[in-house]
This record gives sequence, C-alpha cells and structure tokens, in this order.
Amino acid sequence: MSQDKNLIWENALEEIKLSVSTAVFQTLFANIQLSIQKDKISIISPNSYVNDMLKRRYLSLLKSCLEHQLKTSDFDVSFSVQKTSQIQQNSGPLFSKNNIQNPQINKAVSDQAENDMEYDPRSGLHPKFTFENFVVGNSNNFAFAAAQGIVKNPGSVYNPFFLWGGVGVGKTHLMQAIGHELVKNNHRCKILYTTTEAFTNDLVNAIRNKDMTKFKQKYRNLDALLLDDIQFISGKQYVQEEIFHTFNNLHIANKQIILTSDRKPEEIQKIEDRLSSRFMGGLTVDIQAPDYEMRMAILNQKAEQVKLTLPQEAISFIAETIESNTRELEGFLIQISALAQTKESNLTLDDVKNFFGVKKESSKKRPHYRRVISIVSKAFGVKTSDICGKGRKKEIVVARHVAAYLLRKELDMPLQKVGKLLGDRDHTTIMHAEEKISRSFSTNQQLRHQIIQIQKSI
Repeated sequence: MSQDKNLIWENALEEIKLSVSTAVFQTLFANIQLSIQKDKISIISPNSYVNDMLKRRYLSLLKSCLEHQLKTSDFDVSFSVQKTSQIQQNSGPLFSKNNIQNPQINKAVSDQAENDMEYDPRSGLHPKFTFENFVVGNSNNFAFAAAQGIVKNPGSVYNPFFLWGGVGVGKTHLMQAIGHELVKNNHRCKILYTTTEAFTNDLVNAIRNKDMTKFKQKYRNLDALLLDDIQFISGKQYVQEEIFHTFNNLHIANKQIILTSDRKPEEIQKIEDRLSSRFMGGLTVDIQAPDYEMRMAILNQKAEQVKLTLPQEAISFIAETIESNTRELEGFLIQISALAQTKESNLTLDDVKNFFGVKKESSKKRPHYRRVISIVSKAFGVKTSDICGKGRKKEIVVARHVAAYLLRKELDMPLQKVGKLLGDRDHTTIMHAEEKISRSFSTNQQLRHQIIQIQKSI
C-alpha cells in the first residue's frame, strides 16, 4: 500500500460517486476521511450517524472501491468517529446549538459560541443552516440536488427556484444553505435572505418615510434574493406590485431568486396572474414530511448534539410515533433531554414509552367511530351514508379519505375494520387514503385547517 493515500481516496470517491446518488454522496461520503496503516484502513466519519450508516449500508461498496484502487483485498476496514475539541458538532435541520446537558460551560467559551451563532444582519443568513448539517432523504433529495445545481450556475439554472411544503420540513434551511454556498464561492456575492413579512414592513416604512430609493437599492441591487413564506403576499396588492418589479429587475439581470411557500404557486390565492406565472417560470419543487429513515437520521443527529444517550430502539420508537416534521422531533428531543437530567442513568426504551404514555393518559377518552364519521360528514357537507357508501364524487371521496385518516389516527382502528365501516373497502384502499391525507396535511393549508377543526370537535 505504498501508493499516495490522498490519490487512493480521491479515486475511490470518484468510483463511489458513480454508485450512489448525489444526495447520498454529499450526506455520507463528502466529509469522511481515510487512514491507511499497513494492512489496516480506517474510515473516519464526522459523526456517529454517518459512521453507523456507512457500516450498515455501504461497507461492501467501500471495500470494493478500495480493493480496486489498492489492487488487493488483503486489508481490514474499521470505522471511527472523528474526535474534535469543538464544543458543538454539526447540527441537523432546524436544530439550535444550546448544550442542554452542559449548562455550566466556561463563560468566555459560551459567549464565543453565542457570537458564532448570530446571523449576519447584512445577508440575513444563519450559520447553522448549511449543506453540511442538512439531512438528505427521500422526501427532499430532488430539492437538494437542484440546490447543488443552483450553486454551480446561479441565475441561469432553475431561476426562480420555488420550494413549497408544510411547516418544519427544511425549506428555510435549504434556501439559506444555497446562500451560504454562494457566498463561500464568491465573497463579493450580495445575498439577502428575508421573510415576506419583513419585505412588507420595509415597504411600508419606505412609503411612510418617502424613501423608496433606498428600499429599491436594498432589494434590487443583489446577486441573490431569498424570500421566505411568499404565500403571505395573498391579497396585498401594493406588496405584489413591488415584488413583481423587484422580481423582473433581478430576473432580467440573471440574478438568482429563491422563494418558499406552504403551497404551490398556483394555489396561492388572491395574487395577480402575472406574478403567479413568474413564480412558475423556473423550477418548482415540493419537500414532503420526512420518512422513517430520515426521521431516524434527524433524531440521531439531535441526540448527539445535545449529548443525549438513547438506545436505537428508543430512537426507532420516536421515529415511528412522531411522523409530522423536524420541528416536532426537535421539540420532543428537548423534552426528553430535560427528563434525562433528572435521572442518574441513561434513558431506556421504557422511559421513552412511559413519557409518551403520560401524554396519552392525560388526553380525553377516545370517541366512538360513529361520532368521528358524523363530524366529518358535517364538516364536508355530505351525508354519513355517502361516506360509508359507494359514491365517487370528489367531495365524498375527500370526506371518506379524511374519515379513514382520523379513524386510524384518533382511534388507532385496524385497516380492515376501517375498510368495513367505509363501504366494505379493501385494507389497501384505506392505507392509500391514509397516506394521501397525511401528505396533504403537510401541503394543503385549507384541508389541514379543516382536519384540525374536526379533531377539536371530536
């Protein structure tokens, strides 16, 4: 093994790139290191999650590529996590860097950490929202790949870039990660991340102070504008007018525009057609709620960041129980961390289950299935007999799907029993209905509000 170690690893990485997706490569392989000592090779990962994934899923691929480069199979592969003296490790999407388990940190170091976490007021970018700590999975790998393309060719590929999805799925994180990378590639690049609310407030103040020139200079003299929650321009005619002209000014100059929303451009109500058409003129990508594997990855990252030791079966239980978004996962881990501080030993699966059990015991008694179906029928303006019948009108089908979703979620009713109640349908039909409403809950604000109101009435 006398070959140059760096060259061996670079060539092996090139082979790996051909075997995995860009998203997987960036998440698992881009930041690992190689150590070669005689007939022993050590793969050094930046954190335990990457380390675990490489061992469980990509050991054979790593060995195969290394064997090809070394022209031998006479070596052993081991895995380790990189040791670091830094207080904080890379965190996952939407994760803060407060060390809950260690509040008594040296004040000077703590103050420095606080300063490191402050966002840049000129660009609006926050240091924790980077590609390095963005967890990639099935729900966001296409959006991640598109973001990589924008970084390479800003203003020309995917412009505008429109990200939409439910709350807490990582839209802001990915948007800001692009901004960070653009600045890293070109320190002169003028980036501005802002919310639609902040844009509106700036516009109102500019009109009040008769200083529109300064306002236009702020928003139109940019290399990239990152505008969050664009759906809030709904019904605001003057704001839409200004965004229209700002958009045109930047787009004509081939400046990058990135927008986020909780719904598709065409589903944002009370906006001008000319503005909606411009939003749809580039690439529109939806980010879904994280799947099971991605929730596992997020939980592992968060647990490591707050130095919370949990068995994998407990992590798996949480990932199976909380299916909504990364913010809820984060919130639960913070609660569990607080619980861990009251115990002398590490938390167990039973501790986590009991924590969920306390919440469930404090909730009200489960309603009868007839009440659930009745409330759903009233909410959607259809008859209960229609929901339980064979009708295929759109409004009936939607109501039936919502009823199936709530019977499963609120009553934990078996698929076969729900199918029998709702027109003697097959369990796979009910499964499809439940999955469809789960997806819509994250992306369809109107339906989400209806379901929430129904849940309050049950």
